[in-house]
Formats: sequence, structure tokens, C-alpha cells
Amino acid sequence: MKLSPRRASVALLLTLTVAASGLVPAMAATPPVALATSPSGLTAPRAAPDPVEDFADWQPQVSCSPVLQRGVAKLRNLALSTYGRGHDGGIPRSCAQGGSSEHKEGRAWDWMLNVNNRAEKRVAGDFLSWLVARGPDGQVGYEARRLGIMYVIYNRRIWSAYRANDGWREYNGYSPHTDHIHISFGWAGARGATSFWTGRKAGPDYGRCARFRGPSVLTNKARRTPCPAAAPLVKRSSKVNRVFGSTHAASIKQAQKRLHIAQTGTFDRRTWRAVKSYQARNDVPRTGVLDQPTWTSMLPRTITWNAANGFGPVRAARYGARNFTDTMYRPRMAGKPVLFAQIAMRMPVRRRTGFLGSNTAARVREFKSENGLRRDAVMGPKYWRALADAT
Repeated sequence: MKLSPRRASVALLLTLTVAASGLVPAMAATPPVALATSPSGLTAPRAAPDPVEDFADWQPQVSCSPVLQRGVAKLRNLALSTYGRGHDGGIPRSCAQGGSSEHKEGRAWDWMLNVNNRAEKRVAGDFLSWLVARGPDGQVGYEARRLGIMYVIYNRRIWSAYRANDGWREYNGYSPHTDHIHISFGWAGARGATSFWTGRKAGPDYGRCARFRGPSVLTNKARRTPCPAAAPLVKRSSKVNRVFGSTHAASIKQAQKRLHIAQTGTFDRRTWRAVKSYQARNDVPRTGVLDQPTWTSMLPRTITWNAANGFGPVRAARYGARNFTDTMYRPRMAGKPVLFAQIAMRMPVRRRTGFLGSNTAARVREFKSENGLRRDAVMGPKYWRALADAT
């Protein structure tokens, strides 16, 4: 029966009122394309365990690493060889452009499939249907869980593993994604450690952690526990942070001069590798970024704020014995106590960074051995008392 305009308005109002009351579920956004009813999808190289992985959590970009991750590259290669449609739109991306993006950690792939091309649109529909379909366990996103995928975007729609019950939602980002599927991975999926490739359910992987507040350190090892709280900066520089992809910066030329490489003013891959090498040698968290700890180590005259201004070795040791005897610092930890210890042990200025790296750890072991303490790199109460007595 056709309703009059007035009755149709009343019916619509009642429908919206009931939906808002929670008596019926709100309508999910429509899929980005017509999804295949019987998707063929990709063939996993390993049989699925029971159970498979849970939905991937939200793990945004926290570091700068222009290197493609193994699991992302494997999915790219499998998808292109299976379907023979579309092309590779890239995995790593400059860290200097745009906002937060898993591309900047090598954890996202753009599969160029144009929604206006009938054959490519059909491939996109088949792949996305296969990815988010229900599995033998009755839950949606079966293959997305096996691959460790966080979310996919296509044709103004987004599906997120961490909001799987919401289905396809409207996407209003800077790009409508009508010419490509964007696929972002959690860390386990990015590393290729999930059951799709291994046949074993992947354990938790919390990804990369920051030592100081700022960029996270670069590591390819899975982290099984949540990240500890990052330490406040112990030094600041007049220089601003520079990342892979930054261009035409006089400060980058200064850094390149100190790194003994060509002074191009562009933060390219050679500079990125040189920065990481410098950081590893000088007890700076290995972020691959010209960040505040790196600048204050490399160009100490640019320091504008320092947690230990005016402290010499003797004063630093005594201050530490009074204020840090309740702390226990171990290798790869960071904070103000480490900086005071580095000053007290008369380490080179460039290595007074507040990070307990390999050089500082070696010096702590040496000092403790010389003073009859257990020869490890832990800075605890006995260490601080001995440091104060020795200076």
C-alpha cells in the first residue's frame, strides 16, 4: 500500500524513534561494492588451526620505518598473482607527508582496483567478500583474522576488525579510495606471523614502544607484553624533529655533515640508515628519526633544556644517591636517573642521553665489578651508594 506523504513522514519518524531507542539494531552502512555471494578468494598456504586468531586490535602508527613488512608483501604478491587484476600501489611511504598512516611503518598496502572499471570492481567485491565473510566459527572476518588485518577501506566505506560488529561504515577521510583498496595490518599480521601463513594461531604482538615520549624504537621482534610508559625527555634541542622524507632543511644538512654523508638536505634512505647507526653507537634510542635525544647528542650546543644543568660528576653521583635509591633501571630503559649516572661516570657528552644503551650498560658493569658489586647492568640502591662513595 502506498502511503500518503504525511503518513510516510510519520512512519519514518516512528522508525527512527524505535531505532534510536535500541529496540532494533541501527542499519549498517552498505558495502563498498556488490559483494560476491560465493567468493573464491585466496588460497591460504597453511590449514587453519582451531581456533584462529581474535580480531586485530587498533594499533596506529607510532614509528617511522620505510621498510615493507614481510606479511604485507606476501599478501600483495599472493593477491596480484591470484587475481591478475589491478596493480601495486605501494607499501612504505614518506613519514613527512600526511597524518598518521600504517604505510609509514610498512604495515599497509594499496591495491589499485578502480571502482569504475567493471573487471577491477568485480575483483574487489570478491576479495572483500572473502575477507569479511563468516568462518566455521560463525564469526565474521574469518580470513581478516587469519591475516591479522586491522581494517580495509574502499569506495567510501571502511570495515574494521576492532569494530567488526558495526559492519561496513561510511568513510569520510581525505581520499574516497575509489581507485584502490587500502589494507592495514596489526603487527602480528604485518610480520607474517599469523595462521594464514604459519598454520598456528599467532600470539599477541603489541608492536613497537617508545623509550622517551615521541617516536618509538625500531624493532622487528614481537612484543608479548604491553609497552611500558615512555619517560619524559631529559634534554631538548632548538632543532625540530626530522623524519624520513623531510626535504630542504638546513638542519638535515647539519646532521648529514656529522654523519659523514652527502649533505643533500633531504632525509633519504641513506640518511635514515646513518641515523640508526649513529643512535646505536651513542646510546640514543634507535628510532631512525632526528628526534630530541638524537639532536642533543649530535649537536650538544643546541640544547635548550637539560634535566641536569650545572651538575658535574660528583654532584650528579650524590644527587643520585639521595634521590634514586628506590629506582631499578635495566638495559634499554630511559629516564633522568640514567642521565645522572652517565654524568657521574664521566661518559662522553654525546652519550649522556638518559638512555641505558649498550655503552652505558658496559660502563655500569665495569663500575660495579671494580667496586665489588654483582657485575650486571642494573642500576639499583647499591650501585647509587657505591657511585656516591667512589666520587
